[in-house]
Amino acid sequence: MAKKPARKTPTPADAFHEDLSRDHWEDDPASPSLMMRMIAEACGTFVLVLVVLSAALYAPTMGNPMIVVAFAFGVAMMGALVAIGSVSGAHINPAITVAVWVAGRFPGKDVAPYIVAHVVGGIAASATTLALTVSSPAVAGPTGVMAGVSNGYGDRTGLGFPLLTALSVELLATGLLAVVFLTATSTKAVKAHSPFAVGLGATIVVAWALPFTNAGLNPAKSTASAVFADGAAIGQLWVFWVAPVVGAAVVGLLYRAFGPEEDFASVALRDLKGA
Repeated sequence: MAKKPARKTPTPADAFHEDLSRDHWEDDPASPSLMMRMIAEACGTFVLVLVVLSAALYAPTMGNPMIVVAFAFGVAMMGALVAIGSVSGAHINPAITVAVWVAGRFPGKDVAPYIVAHVVGGIAASATTLALTVSSPAVAGPTGVMAGVSNGYGDRTGLGFPLLTALSVELLATGLLAVVFLTATSTKAVKAHSPFAVGLGATIVVAWALPFTNAGLNPAKSTASAVFADGAAIGQLWVFWVAPVVGAAVVGLLYRAFGPEEDFASVALRDLKGA
């Protein structure tokens, strides 16, 4: 008689991987449709990129300090949580979507549609900013405009920080942003405080990252400026996808392991309703 192969005892890592890959979300008919949520995310990203790029372009020209860019980023995130938080969760950032998914608070099937919405909204905002900016006789050309405000490292930044520094800063900064977002939108958090916590947290993190890389933290925003800039910006764009997504994913894993159990619901979009 043939001997049955011994069954492998599942390890904690196997159980975690199975839990992460299992998409057991149930659609709530009362929740906004995926298309409605994608539109909300695209609009929120459009406003964020429009405001941040405009602030980056005009703050030095008008004699304002670059801290204005950080405030523009933070206030835009604050406004997004108030305006569309109850519709889509107001991620407006592919890295945040990854963090919320890995943390167990978002269905995996909706990750790619959200990221597409972010990139489309960001590019539309960048194109709008460029169309408005090049009408000024003081502007030399569209490529130079976006090259100056796109993210980068080495000789593409004023202080010339190397690749390793750029990767470290983007990973750490986006990770901190993800920490603030996940904790501020937790079921245990005071919902009225969430927009202010996320907005102020984003302001502080962006202000810190600006001298190093022009503060990416958002792959959709980085893509939006790079696609209209020079080839060097496109060549360095991978850094501003890889580092933010990895940083956000690590925070999501830690949050999944140590976060409040109330956050891990089995019904789709439970957390979006209260965001």
